[in-house]
Amino acid sequence: MNRIYFDNAATTSLDPQVLEAMMPYLTEKFGNPSSIYSYGREGRLAIETARKTVAKILNAHPAEIFFTSGGTESSNTAICASVHDLGCRHIITSSIEHHATLHTVEYLHKKNGVALSFVKLLPDGHVDLDDLDASLAKSKEKCLVTLMHANNEIGNMLDLHKAGEICKKYGAIFHSDTVL
Repeated sequence: MNRIYFDNAATTSLDPQVLEAMMPYLTEKFGNPSSIYSYGREGRLAIETARKTVAKILNAHPAEIFFTSGGTESSNTAICASVHDLGCRHIITSSIEHHATLHTVEYLHKKNGVALSFVKLLPDGHVDLDDLDASLAKSKEKCLVTLMHANNEIGNMLDLHKAGEICKKYGAIFHSDTVL
């Protein structure tokens, strides 16, 4: 029987090139990167080299690059830091975000008193960017806008550039779950 995998939105098979690049760290250089012995130093060097490579690609400083265990941890970290460290007191999102985002923003709303607004959706499920603009225009608080790039259930794609430009216009922090 031929099997077909239809859940690539949740996880995908490992690319052979990624496996090849990782094999030394799975078989020979597997030390704890926080340790001071040679295995640990090799692991730490690999992480820092990867951090510098990603920073160069993104035109960022290596200290701005964080590695996490996955999309949920990444979104949770970015959203919580926007509230706790950057002073966002109003979060604007949509009702069709991934649960990793929705649960985090609802928690911050209930436990930290952060204002929470949901941008309208168009009949086809796309985010209404005119409503986003209007929501930001009337907000009196520093805002975090968190909208996913590709919806994991209906497949809609957000125009990241346009959404980012709207956020920039109002000085809002823009976070997007871009896990594909």
